[in-house]
Amino acid sequence: MKIAKMTKTISALRDVYRQKGFQAASMLIFNSLSWYFPLFILFSNAITQLNVGNSQIILIFGFHYLAILSSALLGNNLIEKIGRNKLLSIWVILGACATALMLLISSSEVPVIYAISILLGLSLGLGFPSCLAYFGDNSASERRGLIGGVTFALTFVAIMVGGLLSTMTTLAISVIGFSLWRLMGLVFVPLSRQEQTISQTTHRQAKVPYLEIIKERSFLLYLVPWIIFCIINFFQAPFFDSQLETKWLGSDLSYLISFGEFGIGAISMLVGGYLSDRIGRKRVIIAAFAMVGVGYALLTFASSYEIVFYSYVVLDGIAWGIFFLMFLLVIWGDLAQSRVKNRYFLIGNMPFILSSYITPIVRPYISSGDKPIIPIYTAFSFASFFLFMAVIPLMVAPETLSEKVIKDQDLKGYAEKAFKQAMKETKKAQKKNPHEPDSKNEEPQEETEESPEDKKARELAEKYY
Repeated sequence: MKIAKMTKTISALRDVYRQKGFQAASMLIFNSLSWYFPLFILFSNAITQLNVGNSQIILIFGFHYLAILSSALLGNNLIEKIGRNKLLSIWVILGACATALMLLISSSEVPVIYAISILLGLSLGLGFPSCLAYFGDNSASERRGLIGGVTFALTFVAIMVGGLLSTMTTLAISVIGFSLWRLMGLVFVPLSRQEQTISQTTHRQAKVPYLEIIKERSFLLYLVPWIIFCIINFFQAPFFDSQLETKWLGSDLSYLISFGEFGIGAISMLVGGYLSDRIGRKRVIIAAFAMVGVGYALLTFASSYEIVFYSYVVLDGIAWGIFFLMFLLVIWGDLAQSRVKNRYFLIGNMPFILSSYITPIVRPYISSGDKPIIPIYTAFSFASFFLFMAVIPLMVAPETLSEKVIKDQDLKGYAEKAFKQAMKETKKAQKKNPHEPDSKNEEPQEETEESPEDKKARELAEKYY
């Protein structure tokens, strides 16, 4: 039974991945994220090694995040005028060019660094919401968690591999490699050509104003916890990294640990995506909040123990995998339903992108000499408290997975249990009376009292079908 069920799931996934629209969306996401994240870490490390002051670093990253936000808004407007295909092509080419310009970063000329920072921001934001929305348009809600988990898990593995390879090569070789890899994204754009006219027509007919999206109760109940988590996470990240580097590891090994979390996140995406399609999105998200909240609580009371830090790395990796999948892809696609999804994804993804700016602002002020300005246990306890507070809106938030889909899953589950129970009872009866004819065994079975599993399956069938 389990083998047949697994085979059916794999077959359904294979049918989805054969769709040209889905292939284009998933491969563009894979290419974009596995290009940007290792490259941004490379860019951040290169900036910190240059002889520029803390105020200059804060401004450089500030222009970068401002460029992401402004280009995302611009991209959502351009798609109505030039179409998705042209926008995605410009987006990919701009990313390759911006990456190649990083070869000039070693000159340490401040105007050059600002230009690279802005161009990298533009090359991420311009088409990212449209790309995610295109994925949502080509994925059914009842399978979005699993197929999104598979796509993002492969992407996380690629990010981890790309990051590790960049540590083993020079800056110039890494930059050339990332530039060529980004340019390969053009190969996948033509696959979306047949969907373009439909997408443009839908976009003109069902464009939802940004203010209306923000006013939606269900949207806010998921957006607020996501904002709180992003702010808390990027605020405490420098404290954790500082403790990790100075107390337990060197800076190089700490750099590798951060990529190790991508591997943990990839596994949690697969499990979390599958569960979100079975039991609903809300339960999976609340479980992830509980994990990371417990992790911060452990750091608050036992930050001096090495095992606690490694336990936190595991818990944080699992939670981040679930959050990344749910809040970057699944939730906003569910809430948008059949409406245009670009603006939903833009608003939903901006908390993650913009709150990243908190880390470079906080990092220079972690300590003054050998003494921390903010005690590390205070930072972690602050984070733990607000993360548990963030769960409150989720408790009253509606489930974004269709109720009918959940009931279908429940009915199938109870039906399978009832079938297994019936098979067990039949085998027991055959063992007790191996020589008795089948006709004699049938009459007592008809008079047998209905099992709880049979009763539950029958009630569900009568109620929903």
